This record gives sequence, C-alpha cells and structure tokens, in this order.
Amino acid sequence: MNRINLYNLAVIIAAIICAVFLFNVARDLLHDRTLERVLSSELAAGKISGKDLVGKVKHVYLEKRYWVSDSFSFDDFEKRLRKSLDRAGFKLLSVSKTIRKESREEVSFLIAERSSSNPILRLTLIHRIAARPMPKPSPEVRPVRPKLAIVLDDWGYNTKSLDAILQIDKPVTLSVLPGLPYSALVAQKAKGHGHEVILHMPMEPKAKMRLELATLYTSMADDEIRANLCNALQTVPGASGINNHEGSKATEDRRLMKVVFGELKKNNMFFLDSLVTNYSVCESAAKEAGIRFIKRSIFLDNESDPAYIKKQFEKAMNLAIRNGDAVAIGHDRPNTIAVLKEMIPVIESKGIEMTYVSNLAR
Repeated sequence: MNRINLYNLAVIIAAIICAVFLFNVARDLLHDRTLERVLSSELAAGKISGKDLVGKVKHVYLEKRYWVSDSFSFDDFEKRLRKSLDRAGFKLLSVSKTIRKESREEVSFLIAERSSSNPILRLTLIHRIAARPMPKPSPEVRPVRPKLAIVLDDWGYNTKSLDAILQIDKPVTLSVLPGLPYSALVAQKAKGHGHEVILHMPMEPKAKMRLELATLYTSMADDEIRANLCNALQTVPGASGINNHEGSKATEDRRLMKVVFGELKKNNMFFLDSLVTNYSVCESAAKEAGIRFIKRSIFLDNESDPAYIKKQFEKAMNLAIRNGDAVAIGHDRPNTIAVLKEMIPVIESKGIEMTYVSNLAR
C-alpha cells in the first residue's frame, strides 16, 4: 500500500510538473503571438512590410531589424507602439539611437513584459542618412577700414583755391555758400572733377556779426524759411545735402530745424551738423523727420598755422580709427588745402579710407 501511494504521489507530481510546463509553454506562445500581433499591426501602420526585414537574431532575446523610408516618423511610431504594448500587457524598456558609419541611423526599441524588466525582443528600425554636403569655404572677411570725410566750408567768394582742390583726386566734400558770385561755378567745377558738393546754409548765430543775405533767422515764419532755403539751393547746383554756416542760435531752435528738415526730406537730402553749440537739437530733430544725419567730429583750421592744422589732421585720424569714422571740417584756405595734400599719403598709410560725408550720414 505504501508503494502504491508513493507511486500515485509520483504520478501526481509528474502530472503537475507537466501541467505547469504546458501552461508556461502555452502562456509563452500566447504572449509571443500577442506581441507578434502588436508589432505586425504597428509595423503595418508605419508602412513596414515583411520585405523590409533585413535580419532576425536570437541570443538572450529575439531581435528583428527592418529598413524604413527616409520620411518615416520615429516619434509617431514610438507613441503608437507604447500605447499598443501597454494595452497588450507589455512595455517599452528603452529607445536608443545609433549612427553607423555616418551612412545610416538605427533606432532600437527594447520590449519586455509589463511585470518584468527582462527584455524579450528588440525591434530595430534602420534608415539611410543622406550624405552631408561639404561645407562651403567661408568667404574671406576683410577688415572694415576706418573712414574719414574731409569737408571744406565757405566756397563761393572767389576761385583762388579752386585749381588746387581740383588737383586732389581723393574724395573731398566742398560746402558752398549760396548766392555768392562764384557759388554756381565752384559747385559745377567741383562736381565735374568728382568731388561732392553740399550747401553751406547760413543760419542765425547767438553772437552779433555781419551775416549772409540768405541767413535763416529764428524770427522767420515757416514759409519764409522754406523760401530762403529753396532759393539758396538753386544757387548751388548739384548739392546733395547741407550743413550750417554759423547757426549757434538756429540749431538750438527745434521749430526752425523742423522746417528745414521737412524740405530736406522732400528732396532726399542729408544734414551735416557743423556742431557750433553744445545744445544743438539737430540730431533728434533729424531722426523725427526721417532724414540722414551726421555731425562734425573736429575742426581742422581754427588756427591758420600749418603745424596746428597737421595736428588736427592727426586727431581726426585717431578719431576715425577709434570710432570707425570721423568728419573733419576745414575751410577754403590755402594752408588748409596745402596740409590736406601733404596728409593724404599719411591718412592712407594708416589704413584709413577717405570718403564723402554723404557716405557717413545715416
């Protein structure tokens, strides 16, 4: 009896073992089929078919590798796969990306059962990476040269220095007073030789002095200011802008300058502030009017001594180098023009570009 009981017990244990084994086999088979169904569905949704399968390897877990198109959206596929796996009792352990020889990208999805951290399958999707174009060589960056504009005021009284200035083949701006005996002639000759011409418009100063007939006064009505300015421009043909002659009082008067700048706006002209007062409103008024503006950096010839003028040129060069540009104002005087001729090689040796004042107005 004891032998029979032991035998029966052995049979029962063996049956239980077989049942457990078969259950596990059935469960694994069911899981495998369920996972296969989930993957097939998602691959089909991503337009990946069996012909795209390029490898199947099983070591610790199964790995399947598929080619995908260049337009394939990995982000969208990952979102869908996570949801489908979760509904079927699985989970996405990790997603990794690898670049192979810079010719293809591989994105791997490691999958496990929801209750386990042991992977059961790796799905790898591969797509080719377009060859990267060779970077174009950067264009040579040339250093920006500092710029210096030379403006010479007070032309029109005579032509004594006209030949001397016309012999200079570098950019120089001549500022011509209106309505003088030689205003039009100087303007025409200067333009014909490639120099820039602007109107040197007389404006009211604070000091009592003899003034030009065309002077603009702060006491003038708006229409009178406009008329005087228009008449002045007609006597200096080809002027591309204006600067003030005197004007310490006028350039502090916002109404007067607003009227002047309104006329400049109509004629697409710029304004150079000779800056004869520390309280000039011209810069802000020019900005409001929407015209191009520039202001003097230094006067060259407050003294007529050539040594003094040369030192002022050196200061002008230093300002141009330090600030990127500078405007130096001198006058129709023999010493000024003689020193200018002497200093041109020095200016160029320092890498400074001579330019017209209009090129600096902004």
